[in-house]
Amino acid sequence: MALKKTKLITKLKNFFMMNWWFTGISNIIMIVLMITFILKLSDVEVNFEQRLNKAMENSIVATPDGRVALINKQFVNTDSEVFINYIAQVVKMMEASESMLTNGFNTMTASKIVKPSVLLGIDEDFNLLYKEFFIDKKATGRFLRYYYTQLKKGELPKKISILSTEKQYKPLDDGGFEMTVILKVQKDFIDKTSNRAVELITKDAITVRGFIDPSKYSTPQNPYGVKFYAPKMNLYLYSNYEKGN
Repeated sequence: MALKKTKLITKLKNFFMMNWWFTGISNIIMIVLMITFILKLSDVEVNFEQRLNKAMENSIVATPDGRVALINKQFVNTDSEVFINYIAQVVKMMEASESMLTNGFNTMTASKIVKPSVLLGIDEDFNLLYKEFFIDKKATGRFLRYYYTQLKKGELPKKISILSTEKQYKPLDDGGFEMTVILKVQKDFIDKTSNRAVELITKDAITVRGFIDPSKYSTPQNPYGVKFYAPKMNLYLYSNYEKGN
């Protein structure tokens, strides 16, 4: 057996000695293949890095007409008129009437409002605020409880129409901001004594405190990555009308 093994080794040595050109060509081919593989792998890495950098340079945002667009990222100046107006538009979603929270005074809808969280399934703006803008469930809960309480007490106007807004913006030392939006609102009440319709022009003040973190919270619905804590609501209610305020 040992003799056969020795003969096999000898034959292999003789083969490669006699066919040295074959071994050389094989080695060259292997080297070329390895170099080609490395170059292709390098190209893939460079291409991936370029795509990643391009993606990081852009943001996906929703345009006013509802389309999704890719725009270049820019430094957000939170003192700018554009940013302040954006916050004001979001705050306007925090203004609601009885009609809005009951699907147009639908009695079946109204009967299902047995806890604050039910309002999320009725008002689209409230649901958007919860999903995109409030920092946590605690902030959302305080906001919903306010409206739930006023709705059950019969304090909300029947219908509203926002006429104009004033903005009072203040940057904070911690990098956040505080903003009070004063809304001029036409409100329709029903006088509970005479049962007559009353139309009033009132002023509401909603104060929000928050911050922005686009890298963490930016979405097509919230491109700046804004997050609010529970807002301070100072609305004109039916009790104000009763008191003659």
